[in-house]
Amino acid sequence: MLNLENMAAFLLFFLECYHVSGHLNVLFRIRLLPRRDLVRIRFYFLFDLLTVFASSFLFLQRLQWLAAIQIVQHLYYFLFWEKTAPAKKIVSWSSLDWTASEYKEEWHFDSILGTAFDIIVHCSMAFFLGQYLSTVQILLSVFLVQCSLLAVLCGPWFAWSTPWAAPKWVQKRIRPLAKEECRLGLSKES
Repeated sequence: MLNLENMAAFLLFFLECYHVSGHLNVLFRIRLLPRRDLVRIRFYFLFDLLTVFASSFLFLQRLQWLAAIQIVQHLYYFLFWEKTAPAKKIVSWSSLDWTASEYKEEWHFDSILGTAFDIIVHCSMAFFLGQYLSTVQILLSVFLVQCSLLAVLCGPWFAWSTPWAAPKWVQKRIRPLAKEECRLGLSKES
């Protein structure tokens, strides 16, 4: 039986799973964007934090402390996008430009842990939202997430690419980062 509460849980569960899958693609370097394209999707951070806000504060009314940390983190990146070294670094680290640099194999635990924390937050929200859904609804939502990701991350419309097999038109958009840019998050484009 679908009611308003169930539909809200389904939508939020879908969004949380979408964020988990998207962040896993970035964390494990499965699909990334060139930096110049990633810079333009600043509003994704706002959408991400609003999803967690709606899940935790409005719907579940639990884990607000965890959501608050994630919201502050994302609000920082949204407000200081391309303005501070940490914000520039997370943009660079999440891009194909980083994987094209000679420093791509360096471990940057701040970026790794920040992304892993974000995944944990979204997984936690999805877990508790899943308790409002039937097994069929959960499976349908996960199926829709995968279809959405395939359309966005693997479709020919956007520059999302595998770091080691980017099409030529995407390769033209990549500029390997210098050592200073990898360490400090600086960018010559900004």
